[in-house]
Amino acid sequence: MFRFLKFMFLIAVVCVIIFLLHGLILEKAGKFIYKKDELKPADVIVVLAGEQMERVEYGASLFKEGWARKDRIIMAGGPLVWKYSWAGIMKEHAVALGIPAKQILLEDTSRSTEEDAKFTKDILMKHGYKSMILITSPYHSKRASMIFGRIMGKDIKIINAPADNSWFSFDEWWKRRRDRSVVLSEYSKFIWLLIFGVD
Repeated sequence: MFRFLKFMFLIAVVCVIIFLLHGLILEKAGKFIYKKDELKPADVIVVLAGEQMERVEYGASLFKEGWARKDRIIMAGGPLVWKYSWAGIMKEHAVALGIPAKQILLEDTSRSTEEDAKFTKDILMKHGYKSMILITSPYHSKRASMIFGRIMGKDIKIINAPADNSWFSFDEWWKRRRDRSVVLSEYSKFIWLLIFGVD
């Protein structure tokens, strides 16, 4: 009986600690899927498809500031509907933001982050680019970094620069339904990546 009471007391203490520290634990859990490097100039900027505006707007902003040494920005995203691709729509958006169309390269056949990396690498190798700034959303940044890192290998240097004007915030993300949804989705995809790797 004493052992049982001791065990129940221990369980109660653990529950109280988790309750008191749950915010800190969940905040750390959220930031685990985030990766940002010190921003440095690279040959090109690569913007991954997704979200409505934040990724293209951030990529265009960095481009205008001169972070792409070769004056090229790559929009990566495959078929969307009918004759339209993510990359094509992203290009139109970038042009509307003041980026010259001739300085925008399209990777418009990919259907996943893994294919983004594979097909973007083909473009980089074709043009002789050796470094890139990778732009995506904060919640997607670590998984994208891992995938691109494994596919690019030592051929291409990657600087991770998630959009800093994102709708998503790690601050108390567990209290908002949309934020919870993307974090849990990223965790499931991240676990899949750790188990099965990339092709």
